[in-house]
Amino acid sequence: MLPVNFKDKKIAKGQNVKLTQDGDFLKSYWETVKKFCDYDLYFEHETAKPLIITKSGNKTVGAIITNKNGGVILLLPPIKLPDDFTGLHSDGKTPIWTSKAIQFGKSLLNQIVAIDKSLKSSSENTPPPDWINEAQFQLSIEQKYLDEIVKLEEQIVNIQSQIEKNRVALEKNLLSKKLLYENGKPLEYAIIDALQIIGFKAENYDDGKSEFDIIFESEEGRFIGEAEGKDNSAIAITKFRQLESNILDDFERDEIKEHAKGVLFGNPFRLTHPNERKEFFTQKAIDSAKRSDIVLVNTHELFEVVKYLKNTNDKQYAKKIRECFKNIKGEIIKFPQR
Repeated sequence: MLPVNFKDKKIAKGQNVKLTQDGDFLKSYWETVKKFCDYDLYFEHETAKPLIITKSGNKTVGAIITNKNGGVILLLPPIKLPDDFTGLHSDGKTPIWTSKAIQFGKSLLNQIVAIDKSLKSSSENTPPPDWINEAQFQLSIEQKYLDEIVKLEEQIVNIQSQIEKNRVALEKNLLSKKLLYENGKPLEYAIIDALQIIGFKAENYDDGKSEFDIIFESEEGRFIGEAEGKDNSAIAITKFRQLESNILDDFERDEIKEHAKGVLFGNPFRLTHPNERKEFFTQKAIDSAKRSDIVLVNTHELFEVVKYLKNTNDKQYAKKIRECFKNIKGEIIKFPQR
C-alpha cells in the first residue's frame, strides 16, 4: 500500500532499540508507546533516514522518507494494544475502552500532533548539512545546554519510573474495590486479596484434576470457597452443588485428613449501590446453607472489613474475622463491630 520500494526487508521481532540522532524528535512519542511496540522487520531504503535502530547490529526498524515537495512518510514499529485496554459494558456484551486505554489514547494523540508540528516546522528550514557538526563550528554554549538536556531527560526517565511504580501499587490497592461490583475471575482475585489481608493463606487451586475458585486456611481452619456475582438479583442456589462437590474432591486427596468448610462469597445486585441492596441471598440459598453448614459472605460487607484493616493493620480485629469463618455455620456472616 506504500509508494515505497525497499532495497531489502527481513522479518524479525524484538523490542531492544534506540533512537538515532535524527530520531530525537520522537523521544516523547517513544516514551509513550515503547512498551506497546515490537518491531516486526528490518528494512533498507535508499533515501530513508533511520530514526529507530536495533541496539545490537544497528538495523533500521523505523525511518523517515521525505520527498522534494516536503511531504513526509514516517515508518514506525506498530503499536499493539494490551488486552486490558478493552472491557465489557455493564450489559456484559458491548466492548468498551477502559479508562487506562482512554488516557493512553489522549497521550498518543498529543504526541502525534506534536510530531506533526515538529515536521512542519523543520520542513520550512534548510536541513543542516553534515559538516555543521564539525568541532570548528561548535559554539561554546552548546555543551552547557546539551548537558542540561541530558540531566533533565534522566530526571524524566526517573520520574516516569516512579509514576509507573505508583500506578502498579495503586492498582494493587484498588483490587479490594472489586468486591463491590465485580463477578467471575476478577471477583475471585479480589476475594483472595481480601482473605490474605485478613491473615489467611489464600489462592486459586488447580492440580489438573480438581479446580476450586478459592482455597484458604489459617490456624483457625481450612476452607474452600466459591464466588458468584449477580447483576440484578440475589445469590441463588446454583453454586451450592459445585461447592459441595469441591469439598468432597478436596477430601479425596491423600494429604487431606478432614473436610474443609464451605464458604459461598456472593456479590448480589452488583451494579446497584451497596446501600440500596435489600435481599442478599435467596431463601432457598439460606436454607441450603443451613442444611450443609456452608457459610455465606456478602462481598460488599467484606470490603468494609478490608478497608478498615488496610487503614489500621489491626491484628486483633483480623483474628476476630478469621474466627467468624471458623465459628459460624450455615448462616450469613455478620462481621463484628470494630
